[in-house]
Amino acid sequence: MAQHTAESAGRPKSGRNRPNSPAEPTDPMGDIVDRVRDITLANERLFARLIEGERRFRGLAKAVWRVQEEEQRRLARELHDGLGQTLTALTHQLERLREKLASALSKEHAAGLADSVEMARLALNETRELSRLLRPPVLDDLGLAAALSWLARTLEQRTGLMVELTLEPGVERLDPDLETLVFRLVQEALTNVLKHADVERAEVALRRSGGSLVLCVSDAGRGFDPGVLLAGGGTGDTGGDGATATSGSGLRGMRDRLELFGGRLEIAATPGGGTRLSAAVPLGDPAMAGAPREERR
Repeated sequence: MAQHTAESAGRPKSGRNRPNSPAEPTDPMGDIVDRVRDITLANERLFARLIEGERRFRGLAKAVWRVQEEEQRRLARELHDGLGQTLTALTHQLERLREKLASALSKEHAAGLADSVEMARLALNETRELSRLLRPPVLDDLGLAAALSWLARTLEQRTGLMVELTLEPGVERLDPDLETLVFRLVQEALTNVLKHADVERAEVALRRSGGSLVLCVSDAGRGFDPGVLLAGGGTGDTGGDGATATSGSGLRGMRDRLELFGGRLEIAATPGGGTRLSAAVPLGDPAMAGAPREERR
């Protein structure tokens, strides 16, 4: 028994009774680095999702904008080909009727028929003008420069506003979407001049600058406070007296449309000191500007 006890004393004890091994030392800096790495990866994933969401939103907004332009093109065509042709036929019928009954009608009836012919002719002209304003065919057929020249002539004939147009070489034909965008910007800006500036002259300049297309529309009219106008959500327009008109200026819409194409809008204006709108938008693929229009659609 004694021998057995001695041998037992010489053997190592079981693991249960063995003293614990010392714990491994912790690395606080390693933990911090791991946490920073995890946070960085999470932020990168969130940023990528944000970029993808913005890309999809811009794509959707552009698609809606194109649908609107296509709808205006369709309405313009229906006005021209449908109602316009009907009014043309009505005008010719009234003119022939007046010629046939010239000797049989009393002076009063002849005058009434002549007035009817003139009213039909005016309705026809207004229908054609509305069709062109909705979507001028010259924009699709001849490009931006020709469309802006047509717009300037039309405004001078209809309203008396003289538009000094300066188009530098290289802006004659561009990508169709970009041409439509710039034409709508100029159309909206000149409408604001007519409604609020109280001037008889405006200037429109279009040029290339590096990889961007730069548009400037200016007048020496009543001006306004851009900060007040844009802060108000774009629902009103500020005249020279600081009052807000209910008609709206469309400046917020112009800025939003530019942002869809990666562009920006700058407004320099003061009450009584005139207004200058400057827009810059990337040209994109330069090869698209020289491609035939049918291939670019």
